[in-house]
Amino acid sequence: MPHSSTDRADVRDMLVVHEAFRQSYARLPELVRGVASGDGARAAVVADHAHLVEEFLHLHHKGEDELLWPKLLERAGDRLGETVRLLETQHEEIATLLNESSERLAFWRDLPTSKNGEQLAVTLEQLGLVLTEHLGIEEKDVLSIVPEYVTAKEWHDLGDHAINALPKSKLPIVFGMLASLADDETVKLMLSTAPLVPRLLMPVVGPKAYARHARKVYGTAV
Repeated sequence: MPHSSTDRADVRDMLVVHEAFRQSYARLPELVRGVASGDGARAAVVADHAHLVEEFLHLHHKGEDELLWPKLLERAGDRLGETVRLLETQHEEIATLLNESSERLAFWRDLPTSKNGEQLAVTLEQLGLVLTEHLGIEEKDVLSIVPEYVTAKEWHDLGDHAINALPKSKLPIVFGMLASLADDETVKLMLSTAPLVPRLLMPVVGPKAYARHARKVYGTAV
């Protein structure tokens, strides 16, 4: 049963998360290819970044599998059931590619040859293509309808699921990455259920942490 307008989920934060994944996977293959054969120090920087993106994506999809899809199937199965089942299948395909890329990433980090890097880059490209298609379907066919069936609290629980499972040392980087793609109102939305101290500090420390991270990874703070 649809909820009242005052209690609906606001999906703008997920649109920002999706854009972060799109941009990250669009850039990762060339980051890997840009590492000179044998350059272990640079490979470690790129590998750490790729691992963080992988971890965030895994947690994001785990939250949807556990906290979003079951609710939509129960409450709007006649309307969204076919699409949700497609998205679940795509999650399985993405998980398989994530496992493959994670294994190749670890192997390349230990032995950063051009051959190993190219194999990793190809897997990352495949993952990026499948992920981009998946995110597009989710945004077009599901997210626009989600507010009718999911409460604001339930939506925040979904967002908090991934954030709370990340290593605390990485939270400022992830928040800063998301904030760099969001407007001020969406940043406030992302922090609306956070405790007071993080809600006050994260807008300051997050962008600085991500700027440092981006300079190391991309060569620029933007």
